[in-house]
Amino acid sequence: MADNQQIINLYTELAQNPNKDFGWEKGLENAKAHGYKQAWIDALPTEVWEYCAAVGNPFQNANIKEGDTVLDLGCGAGVDVLVSRLHVGVSGNVVGVDITPKMVEKAREHAKLARFDNVQILESGFDDIAIEDESVDVVISNGAINLTSCKESVFSEIYRVLKPDGKLYFADMIDISIDDGACCSVEKSACCIKDNNTDKDVEEDWANCVAGTLRQNELIEIIEKAGFADVACTGFTHYTTSETTQGATFHASKIPATQRREKHWDSIFKTKDYTQVFWHQSSPSRSLNLIQTYTKKEDAIIDVGCGASLLIDALLNEGYQDITLLDTSHTCLDIVKERLTSTVTPSYICSDILTFETHKLYTLWHDRAVFHFLLTKKERERYFKVLEESLVDGGFAIISTFAPHGELSCAGLETRAYDKERMLTELPETLQLVAYDKFTHITPKNTAQAYSVFVMKKC
Repeated sequence: MADNQQIINLYTELAQNPNKDFGWEKGLENAKAHGYKQAWIDALPTEVWEYCAAVGNPFQNANIKEGDTVLDLGCGAGVDVLVSRLHVGVSGNVVGVDITPKMVEKAREHAKLARFDNVQILESGFDDIAIEDESVDVVISNGAINLTSCKESVFSEIYRVLKPDGKLYFADMIDISIDDGACCSVEKSACCIKDNNTDKDVEEDWANCVAGTLRQNELIEIIEKAGFADVACTGFTHYTTSETTQGATFHASKIPATQRREKHWDSIFKTKDYTQVFWHQSSPSRSLNLIQTYTKKEDAIIDVGCGASLLIDALLNEGYQDITLLDTSHTCLDIVKERLTSTVTPSYICSDILTFETHKLYTLWHDRAVFHFLLTKKERERYFKVLEESLVDGGFAIISTFAPHGELSCAGLETRAYDKERMLTELPETLQLVAYDKFTHITPKNTAQAYSVFVMKKC
């Protein structure tokens, strides 16, 4: 896997000696070869261009407007940061991120030299950046993502920081070798190199953009799985780092989380037998008992993220009559409609939980499958805002989540686990935790999943 120290050592040397021959193209002529505009070259200090180790031109197809906020991953000495600043003007903002301290120092120096105040340079990895959720209009990168060993985490972080309509434009090295089935992932590529070379060779291959490269289709698949649409390779560049690598440019658009969830869960219920998915309960007795503890038969109940659960069947059998089922997937609601034989009909609402609005107030809110999928603070705050606005004063919410040291994902999506201490950090002042318990769910495949269940009261 990638050795960050080897990468830092190499790019520290570049920061201190930009004229050294590293075996790959750089400098002003490299920028011109990639189509960097003469107006950009003339607008920036001459010495900045000595550090241009671009593998492509991420601006070639980019739509960056004045006033935008741009994030540059792997900003190096800040060449693309400063070009981004030319695009966004004085009303926008540009943030550069790099793991090499000397490059961070050099980028800050270049921003000061260009007299750009609205530029910030952070020393950080790419998978945990100190930037707010959904605060960036455009993310760019140039020859840096291939240096990371877990690209899934990087694109997940890009998805987090981008606004709902945000764009990704980047240039990177890709593997153009013939696919013989021997190496089809980052880790496998590194392993294959180790079979033939020393550990030092492997580290240098990572730092020189060889071992970490993926094939075009593999890279696109990872980006799509992270929640992006319109993912495409927009062209190839002259840049190479070995006989099996070539520079390429890409663009992608963030799918808003609400649309992403709808598409994902609709696909699940269209293609899977709902009685065999891991979260299915043949008997929802725990939820039923809790609901009976905190409600009367005439109370209004909403089951959010209901899926095709059998809980509604059990509630109707117990005499509950005012029940609302809410899910982002219309397919699962159709499954329930076809299944139910009761003369009492629940209310069906197809909506994402974060955009749900209601004039009706409920006595009890039940959620066994939604909250632990909300990965950003902003989403969780919105969730509790919707919950508060949906409950009567004194009403209760029952929320189940995966417990710590248990599942990390479900149905192909990342999850966030909770115990009592973590949940308390999320609750707004208007919600009081009145009960907490842990339980084990046995899946239809006879495997065990650790869950936490929380009961909250609206003050």
